[in-house]
Amino acid sequence: MVFKKIAFLFLCLAIVSCSEDTDITIPRTLQEYIATKASVTEKTVVACAASAVSNTSTTYIFYYPEEGATDIRYYELTSPDADKDNFENYRRESLDSEAVFGGKLGRFTRSSDIESWCLLTYVKENELRISEPIKINNQTKATEYSNDVQIGYKSTVEPNFTWNDGKIDENVIYFEVISDEENEFISGTYTTEKFFQYYDESNVLASPKLNEAAPKDLVEDEIYNFTMMGVSEDNWVNLIIEDQFIPQNLSEYIAKNSDKTTQEDAIAFAGSANGNAAQTNIYFYPLTGAYDYRYYETADTTVDPLDFSNYTRRNFTSAAQFGGKFRRFTNEVTTNVYCLVTYLLDDTLYISKPIKTKNATKQTQWSTAVDIAYPNTLEPVFTWQDGTFTDTDKYFEVLTLNDDTFITGTYTKDKQFAYYNESNIIVADNIHTSTPPALVLDDSYKLYIYGLDTDNWLNLVIQNTFIAQ
Repeated sequence: MVFKKIAFLFLCLAIVSCSEDTDITIPRTLQEYIATKASVTEKTVVACAASAVSNTSTTYIFYYPEEGATDIRYYELTSPDADKDNFENYRRESLDSEAVFGGKLGRFTRSSDIESWCLLTYVKENELRISEPIKINNQTKATEYSNDVQIGYKSTVEPNFTWNDGKIDENVIYFEVISDEENEFISGTYTTEKFFQYYDESNVLASPKLNEAAPKDLVEDEIYNFTMMGVSEDNWVNLIIEDQFIPQNLSEYIAKNSDKTTQEDAIAFAGSANGNAAQTNIYFYPLTGAYDYRYYETADTTVDPLDFSNYTRRNFTSAAQFGGKFRRFTNEVTTNVYCLVTYLLDDTLYISKPIKTKNATKQTQWSTAVDIAYPNTLEPVFTWQDGTFTDTDKYFEVLTLNDDTFITGTYTKDKQFAYYNESNIIVADNIHTSTPPALVLDDSYKLYIYGLDTDNWLNLVIQNTFIAQ
């Protein structure tokens, strides 16, 4: 009797499992699932797939769930060689899902090196809706990620975006998303052209379309994100371009601050990072009490560097250098540009002189080679030579304590600096405002020498430590 009760209990559980329609614990093909639905439409779910950044074992399957969509499911071929157009060959898989762009889109995450076909389904208004088959090409056509987009402006708050295909030139459609600083969705459009004007629908496809109405106007000086997916005929994403933009150029920013005095002598210079030509470090010296540090750059070096309308702001956070006496922006860029730094102090807007970056053509040389002599106790004399590039215009010397606390900053035309002797120092450019302290016998100090050309680009950086003698 006990055995019969147990058997009956298992039978009930099996019936309940089937009625819950999980398709996970009780395997069932997509075709069998379709047979349970009174109404079915194919190729109506907007979906595509892409590999993760630098990870071909992780695939993201993006989808647009229409308002009211429920029971969103992921299906994959039982064998990569099976017929992708036969729903009998698809089995449901249990994948983690998350919201993107503030929930306007969703994405499943798949972990596998195997290439296959997949599709998505969901139910809306008692109708089962199915996506087109999606080819997962994570091994043979890994998604390329880039920030290479040209951003222009029809007006201050009407940006337009132009891009090129990447290494795989098989895209048939382009999906453009505009989101705010928190990545909340603003606009989603499809074009067959590699161009999108916000917000102009003249080249936007009527279907698929994520915007039910014209999106809100952008706001000057706010931070926005641009995302573009280049999608092939088999719904695989070959290229993803991501970049931030801020609708207001430097000339417009200056006009907005017309009540302030503009002073164009802020100290700033830039150089490529040690061993990394793609990373540019932009150093600047903010006066005490300064705030609202900003970084601006041009699209390239063909423009007039003195025309501030050519400069657009980039949303970079600055880091403290030399105990906060200096600060530094860091930019990942593969082309040469003009850039500059601004900040506010009281009733003055400070703007640095333009910096012409040369990381693509004239990578900064980093060295430790400096001769340190002691003609007098605790009065070291530092002597150095130019490196590969000999067009250095002047040298900036910084001394710090061993914990990077700033001691002194001086400029010279000579490749020599004596602590502390002002006979060859360019007094007008000095960072310190008083006589620096005497060094302490046997204490450790750090020395930095920056060799600048006339474009405020670093030809040479020398870093070394010494013990006061």
